[in-house]
This record gives sequence, C-alpha cells and structure tokens, in this order.
Amino acid sequence: MSHAISETVLQVTVQRLGDATVIHLAGKLVRGEDSSQLRDIAFAQADARTIVLNLAQVERIDAFGLGMLLWLQEWARSRGTVLKLMNTVHQVDLMLQLTGLNRVFEFCSVRDLFCLMHRAGESYTHTAVA
Repeated sequence: MSHAISETVLQVTVQRLGDATVIHLAGKLVRGEDSSQLRDIAFAQADARTIVLNLAQVERIDAFGLGMLLWLQEWARSRGTVLKLMNTVHQVDLMLQLTGLNRVFEFCSVRDLFCLMHRAGESYTHTAVA
C-alpha cells in the first residue's frame, strides 16, 4: 500500500511596511509541521506595531488553524501589537462566522492597507540627511 507524499501545508511570505508587517499565507492552515512556521515568522516580527495576516490564498483552515490565529492574537496583544486579518476567502470566512470568531478578530480593509503603505512610504521619503 502506497502513501501520498505530504505536500506543503502552508507557504508564508513577509512584507515589511515601515512599522507594520503583512504576512501573506497560501495553502492550508491546518494541523501539521508547516503550520508552526507561521508562529516562528510572527515571533520574528516582534518589533512591528501592526501585523496583518493576508488570508487571500488560504484554501482551508481547521480548528488547529483557528487556534493558531487566536494564539497569535493573544501573543500580539501581550506585546502591544495589533493583529488584523485581511482577505478572508469564503471557506475561512465561513469558519470564522460559524465559530463566532469573526467578532473576536480585527479586520484590515483595503483602505487600512493603503494607509499602512502610505505611512511606510512617508517614513522612507522623510529620512533626514546629515
């Protein structure tokens, strides 16, 4: 009997926008070894004032994934960091609604993201030159 080769569960990329970080997730946010990389990458963003999790390419989330999001929210809050979710696709949005977690998390709108990008751009263009 053959077993399917385990595919990558979650791909994570990071985009810094000044004092904010956008973490782009792709794949499945489910129980598995790869899911712990999200926690490790979030830890590396400890100096960010805002962390946005872009869930546009998350195709599936389970109870473990929801627990990871809740844990990250508490970790961020304990550090004075704001954690926001962005671009929740249908399946993820449905899970958040069914569990009532859509009322627990903050969400980043397109306007919020543009504000973060604008603020990041200002910090780069207004650098003092001695």
